[in-house]
Order: sequence, then C-alpha cells, then structure tokens
Amino acid sequence: MIKLSNIEFSYDSETSILEDFDLDISEGEIVAIQGKSGVGKSTILRLIAGLETPTSGDIYLDNVCINALPVHKRAVGYVFQSNALFPHLTVKNNIAYGLYNLSKKDTEKRIKHITEKLGIEELLDRYPHEISGGQQQRVAIARTLVTQPKVLLLDEPFSALDADLKAQIQFDIKRVLHSLNITTIIVTHDINDALALEARIVTMNT
Repeated sequence: MIKLSNIEFSYDSETSILEDFDLDISEGEIVAIQGKSGVGKSTILRLIAGLETPTSGDIYLDNVCINALPVHKRAVGYVFQSNALFPHLTVKNNIAYGLYNLSKKDTEKRIKHITEKLGIEELLDRYPHEISGGQQQRVAIARTLVTQPKVLLLDEPFSALDADLKAQIQFDIKRVLHSLNITTIIVTHDINDALALEARIVTMNT
C-alpha cells in the first residue's frame, strides 16, 4: 500500500532530517512511528501527505510513485496534533467541510455513517467550544475519515488528553480503524499509544 524508498530530506544543506529512510506498510495495517522529538517523525507524515517533497528517494501509494502528485489528489487524510476545528462552524459543518463535491444526500449519508461509528452523532448541532477535548478529537478524525482516504495520518493525536479519556478514545479509534480496514500511520513519542492501537512499531533514533 505505502512504500518509502531511500528517503532523504533536509530543510537546508546543513541540516539533514532523514537519511536513507525506508518503510513498507501493507493495506489495512496500523503502524506507529515512535521516537523522541526532532528525529523526523512528523516529517514522514508531511512527506506522505505531500506537504513536503523529499530531497531524494521515492514515495509509492498502490505501487504508483506520488512524489509529484498534488496534496488534493493523494487520497491521504491528515489529523494534526491540534484538532484545527473551525470554531465558527457546527460539528456537522466541520465534518462536511471536505465534501463540497458530493450531493446533499450523499453528504448526509457519509456524516451519519462516520459519526455513528465514532459515537458523536448527538453532537452535530454543537460548536467546538461546546464539546470536550475528547469529543473534539473524534470530530477531527471524523472530518478526515468522511472523505474516505486510502491512508490516515495521525500526528500525536492523544498528547493533549488525560489518561482515562485517552484510553477510551484509543479503544474507539482502534475499533473504527479495524472496521474500515484503513491503512494508518500514527506518530507518537509514547509507545503506549502504539500498544493501545495494536500497531506495528517503527522506532526512530537520532
């Protein structure tokens, strides 16, 4: 499904972020990239999403090199560390934001399907400031999954949650990801996040 081959990346000629990095991920697999801050974990997500371009090496999705493919054509969903919800939009409109090309009927159908899976169907008329941090995280993930990406990228999605809430959300997300059979990469500094999602762990060192 996803293959990173001989990836090198640097922001300037003096600072190398990634060197000769390889990674193979099968369809439906959950992979956790774990390591300390500054080792390039989030950079890998940005490269896959198309927000950055590798200095050298190739990125493949379904055996097709996507190095030159624009962000909006990659079928990759990205949930950032901050939920980045639009404060002036309801939960429903936040989730529907990326579905501008669908009919109203199809949009409603997708929203109903994903919100039921994530247990947030009763929040649709509320605004982000009216719901908890855990609920906001579910909304951010719903907004990404509703577009039906081939790959889901999660950047430290649990870092701002307390332990009890984190455990419940991890359980719910693991259930949803398995039910959708969606290929997922999560970046985390906490190995317990990977274990909770039953992910294959890739450890990056400096």
